[in-house]
Amino acid sequence: MDSHPTLGSLPNELLISILTQVPTASLLPLITVSHRFYSVTLRIFKQRLNHATAQPDHRLMLECYHPTDKLYTPYLYCNYLHTDSLDGVEAEAEGAAEQQSIPPPVEPKPTHLGGLRGIYSHFRPVEHDENPRRRTSRRPPRQGISSSGGQAHAGQQQQRSVLRPPTPEQPSIDIYLDDDESFSQLCATTNLVRMGPRPGLFRSHVNVSDGVVRVWRDWLAVQAARAGHQQREGEGEGEGDDDHGNSAVLWADAARDVGVRFRVAEKDLRGQHQQPVLVARDEQLPVAYRLGFEELLVRSTTLLVMMEKSEVQEVTAEGKAIVLASF
Repeated sequence: MDSHPTLGSLPNELLISILTQVPTASLLPLITVSHRFYSVTLRIFKQRLNHATAQPDHRLMLECYHPTDKLYTPYLYCNYLHTDSLDGVEAEAEGAAEQQSIPPPVEPKPTHLGGLRGIYSHFRPVEHDENPRRRTSRRPPRQGISSSGGQAHAGQQQQRSVLRPPTPEQPSIDIYLDDDESFSQLCATTNLVRMGPRPGLFRSHVNVSDGVVRVWRDWLAVQAARAGHQQREGEGEGEGDDDHGNSAVLWADAARDVGVRFRVAEKDLRGQHQQPVLVARDEQLPVAYRLGFEELLVRSTTLLVMMEKSEVQEVTAEGKAIVLASF
């Protein structure tokens, strides 16, 4: 018998007590050590996630705007909704733990983070009372059209249904595309803050993601048509989509750590035209869409890492405050 016990030979209770002191960024790589570490790490991860999402003074803050609108577009607070189910990941860990009763000569090691990378926490962007202003993007198109996104050719006019816009309580952003534009761009910045004693005053501020998203004309048309079908069929938002309604999500970074799910509605521009417009079949028309903010998706592992950074920042900067204000 070995007189020098290893970390892996400790009971689960002691192993959990030791690993609880390890930061999340250092804890996650331990998943690949063995199936037992995978199971223990998952248990700690779930406890930390439940604690992090129950903190009322920590808020996610989303800034999403066209580059030309940076100075006067207000930020949005994000209210926590739910986190994807861990049932599948837990079942995988339990199955791995059962295999430990008769260990093989050489225990196979997990080679990746498994299902944890597919777990997202969902938040609802909302307007706040500090600066509730209309969110728009750019100017209207240079010319009016006979119907929103419609075309007329060979003497026939094709009509498109104009969708009901988002409710006034739902924050949204308007995007206009001229006839020579195939896409627009949105800057998406997500920060984790701890609220201070007064509005606009924060005790800590950690950047989660900062990126630029291209919004393509074809994507807008597809999402508007899909939203119209869901509205007519009475389906819920995101029904029929897999991977967190992936088709309606614009990801703010290449790693897909942060994404925004929109509900797209085509805007009615018929009041701006003077005369009917005849265009060729392959010619694009100016269009306008309203993007309603449905959800902010943050990878749960990223959320925990940023939460711990916020706590460290608050300790090192105790007695100081961060002020975000509009001028």
